[in-house]
Amino acid sequence: MSQSVGSVALYNIVIVFLVIVFAFLAATISYSKAFRVNSRIIFAIEKYEGYNQLSADQIEDVLETLGYTQDKNFTCPTRTENGQKYDPITRIYNNYAYCIYLFQEDARHYTYGVQTYLYVDLPFVQDVFKLPIYTKTERIFYFHSDDDKIEP
Repeated sequence: MSQSVGSVALYNIVIVFLVIVFAFLAATISYSKAFRVNSRIIFAIEKYEGYNQLSADQIEDVLETLGYTQDKNFTCPTRTENGQKYDPITRIYNNYAYCIYLFQEDARHYTYGVQTYLYVDLPFVQDVFKLPIYTKTERIFYFHSDDDKIEP
């Protein structure tokens, strides 16, 4: 009888261990997907030297291909960096939950910040919660005449 009680405790430990391992594996895969989306958006912005129609089209293709989450009620938050508030410039997207911010460094250089979200949807919890993932592009040179200004 004492061996049967001992084996039940051992089974419980094994089950808890398996649940923890699979939860960690699911979180790692979700984080990898969100980070991959983030880096592909950064690549499209740097390839076309800014967030324009060409980069927006490539971003749309990437998001459709990777199966990124669509959120029809999503709004981008204002981002505070170095004591200044920046509004998102994302305006060419199809219900995908990502935000793009423009940071002007000087008269000839600018960078973009991209924020995507890691969605965690647990079956026993009704709400989905999301964790932000934020990256910035390299400095991009503005290749127009001296009279032109950088505008989003």
